[in-house]
Amino acid sequence: MKDRKIGGPVTGIVLGTGFLLLFLAISGCITVDNPDTNTRDVWQTTLLTDVRSGTQFRISDIQDRPVLIQAFTLTCPICRQQQAEISKLHASDEVPFVMIGLDIDPNGDAASLRDYTLHYGYYGLYARSTPELTGSLVDQFGMLVLSPAQAPLILVCPDGTARILSPGVKNAEDLQKVLIEGCPA
Repeated sequence: MKDRKIGGPVTGIVLGTGFLLLFLAISGCITVDNPDTNTRDVWQTTLLTDVRSGTQFRISDIQDRPVLIQAFTLTCPICRQQQAEISKLHASDEVPFVMIGLDIDPNGDAASLRDYTLHYGYYGLYARSTPELTGSLVDQFGMLVLSPAQAPLILVCPDGTARILSPGVKNAEDLQKVLIEGCPA
């Protein structure tokens, strides 16, 4: 009888891949589908707290006008450019909308976010994103949400439909066009 060699390159790759996927699932880097949970609703229904006013809100509660959601970090200069353009559009009072800034930095904190928003005076509601909320955004809109340097913006229409806008900083005029033309009447 021949000795069977257990292991080998294919077995090592399969086992290594299995351990990597298990590690990523445990660490929260990937999620395993759970039929009892609709992860796409998490980003809409998570209770958030505006760091300036202490007001609690859910994205799904805002149904009277379009919402722009920006996933960002405090150290991102591109994010500041985008937030300045959003504030410029708001100051023009041309189109009603709500801005929600979500700090997605897992090492961030509410006090630093509050200080940041007070320092720059940007328009909108600003909250810390939970890992579950950020994961839900990634599930629905893709990895672009995790790239603050791409200035990710999500447009949520009053009817609840949502889409991520193309990457890159949008000026106030482009944002106005998106808000007017991007949601069904």
